[in-house]
Amino acid sequence: MNFSRALRWSIAILVPLTLAWKIAIPPYNPDDLKGELVEFFERNGFDVVVTDELVNYVPIIHATTDSCHLLVASLTPDGSNRDLIRSLSGDTDRQFVVFRGEIYTQQPVFWTVVHYLSSRFLRELGLIRDITPVIAVGANSSCDADRLPWGELAP
Repeated sequence: MNFSRALRWSIAILVPLTLAWKIAIPPYNPDDLKGELVEFFERNGFDVVVTDELVNYVPIIHATTDSCHLLVASLTPDGSNRDLIRSLSGDTDRQFVVFRGEIYTQQPVFWTVVHYLSSRFLRELGLIRDITPVIAVGANSSCDADRLPWGELAP
């Protein structure tokens, strides 16, 4: 086969360029979200404990004040672990999902999947830094957790 000189040059230029692009964009690290959540709760007056226990490979965060106890975990966008907090907390506790700063009683799976796929694409292009997390929260009955400024967690 006889390839044109322009094709050879374009391949010679594009291969190193695409490799450099992959190196320049740091990999997504789920531990970054854990640090952001800890900082968020500490700013809002909670004592935070990140346990070594992993439930379905997800770390559980315990945030407490005198009258409030929260169980917090990051959910997968596809909703496969959406009942994680419900299984860990009692039936009397209130459970909700925080996505893009909004509170939902159930995970909006369609929107979390669509947003995850588009965010991942934009992140790989280098246009955004973080993928919006889906966070499950379990709060005791005396806690008014929906009044927290959850919008601070949205990128």
